[in-house]
Amino acid sequence: MKLIKGDRFGIVMIIATLLVIVLIAAQYLNHRHKIKDLAIKVQGRNIVRLLSNLPYKQLVPDDRRSGILDLLNSKRDDSGFAYAAIVNLTGQPIAVTASGEAIIPQVTLSHEKNLWTTEHEINSQNDERILYEFRAPVLDDGNLAGYIRVGYFKPSLELTEIPFIAQLALPIFLLVPFTYLLIRRELKPLKQASFEINEVMQKQGLGEGAGSNENFQDFMLNFERFMGKVDQRFGELNQQNFKVKASGLALTYQRQRTESALQSLPDAILVMDETGKATYANSKLIPLIGGSLESIIGAKPHEWCQNVELNELLAKYQINLQRFQLSDSIEFNPVNNFSATISVSAYPLFTAKEKDSICGTLVVFKDITQEVLANQARDQFINHVAHELKSPLNVIHMYAEALLEPDMDAEQHISTINVINDEVERLNSLIFNLLNISKIEAGSIALDIQRVKLTEFLTDTFDSVVRSGNDKQIQFDLDLPRHLPDIQFDKHLLRVAINNLLTNAVKYNRLGGKVSFKVEENEDNVIFTITDSGIGITEKDQSHVFEKFYRSDDDNVTQRSGHGLGLALAKEIVDLHQGKLSLQSTVGEGSVFTIELKKTTSFLKSRQI
Repeated sequence: MKLIKGDRFGIVMIIATLLVIVLIAAQYLNHRHKIKDLAIKVQGRNIVRLLSNLPYKQLVPDDRRSGILDLLNSKRDDSGFAYAAIVNLTGQPIAVTASGEAIIPQVTLSHEKNLWTTEHEINSQNDERILYEFRAPVLDDGNLAGYIRVGYFKPSLELTEIPFIAQLALPIFLLVPFTYLLIRRELKPLKQASFEINEVMQKQGLGEGAGSNENFQDFMLNFERFMGKVDQRFGELNQQNFKVKASGLALTYQRQRTESALQSLPDAILVMDETGKATYANSKLIPLIGGSLESIIGAKPHEWCQNVELNELLAKYQINLQRFQLSDSIEFNPVNNFSATISVSAYPLFTAKEKDSICGTLVVFKDITQEVLANQARDQFINHVAHELKSPLNVIHMYAEALLEPDMDAEQHISTINVINDEVERLNSLIFNLLNISKIEAGSIALDIQRVKLTEFLTDTFDSVVRSGNDKQIQFDLDLPRHLPDIQFDKHLLRVAINNLLTNAVKYNRLGGKVSFKVEENEDNVIFTITDSGIGITEKDQSHVFEKFYRSDDDNVTQRSGHGLGLALAKEIVDLHQGKLSLQSTVGEGSVFTIELKKTTSFLKSRQI
């Protein structure tokens, strides 16, 4: 493309400005012509419509003169008015007025009754100008009497406004050379900039600039070439640094993967360097020892650790000594949660090249609270079972030795055998409850789901307990609705649960007390309520009575035999049937145990194995 240099650029600007002015003037004149043409048409339609609404006698007086039409001709303006006439049905003029510039042309009129204004474009008879003629019917007593014809000259493109356009165009035209001079003045520094770019390119070995540095095009060419060379040099530098960046990214990626792996571990992790400062810790460490990651990272153990034992362990790994290359571990209770037990194991980290040189320490924190509690629960369980087995065995052993006495009479003999039998039943009940609880907790028990006639089942279970409670003169009350639905459950297990609750109601009742067994139903559940008038249960003990081997230390409780498994087994059985066992009790007034079982059996069927 040929470049425009020197003053030719100014000439091109002047010519382009003249072309723009001409185009704007042409558009302006054309727009004015269209507006005037439209105005004439609107004026003609309105005048014809107005005249057609006037009475015929007012338009055509008896003297055949129409003052109304003369009013149209009396207006001297540039509206382009040519003539106005009222003609009869044959087209002969009745009343006429004209501007004198045109002869009313002869036209053929339609005699159809037409109440609408019509518009026609016809040629003038005395020159080549075009006329707009507007026509409307004239009615006399509702009959067509003639027509109104109003003519206007079609406006032509006028050049009278060219001086006005020239006045507007003159400032624009004068602005062009001023702008050109201003641009040249502002672009002067580009010459110096282009020269400096050439010098930089030569000094940096990027080649020489092109052009004469005299105009904007030369400057842009030099600048483009300079930027191309700079971009090329940056590309070379990027290639040289690519390996360095790749290595850095690889190290970052490896570190992120390592930290992600350490973060995913189930235990808390702490990494210290050879000076003892923490370099990494995952988020699981904070719940165990408290504080924040910000306070741990970059600090030594004594700055963030509040536990003496843990601090002493970590202090061993602050100095790179051979004697500390072996791992070590402790257990401690954190200050923020003294009931928890945390196991800490420290392992030295060795460098890859020097196997005997320690570069840091890996410390693993593990919450072993549940394990400690499990061990304690296991020990307590063994102690409970041993105690519960030992007591009846001692009684059996003592009374068995009594049977060997030769001077024992028949009544003492029978009493001794009854005691031995009661203790055997106690052992049997303990072992039976232990086996059932173990099976339920292990998930190995199979529910024998069957449809049970609830009335017969509950009556039989209640009667068996009544027979065993007569020695305390207990008053028993069974309240069953007349009609109870047949529901599906494990008959044997549910009998055990209800029997345990009724037996406890008898055992912990007072002499001459009362035990009530009431059954109700609603839309979804069957509700069993067992009420006693016994010693009651304190609020403290109510939250623990369903735990295995739990017995209150109250004297009224310890005086009565028991092994603390009856309520725990009843709770497990009710939960197994997707039911709910709840307790309400007041000390000295008695307790109320409530069992709610669903009438539906879909869940129970799914539990069968």
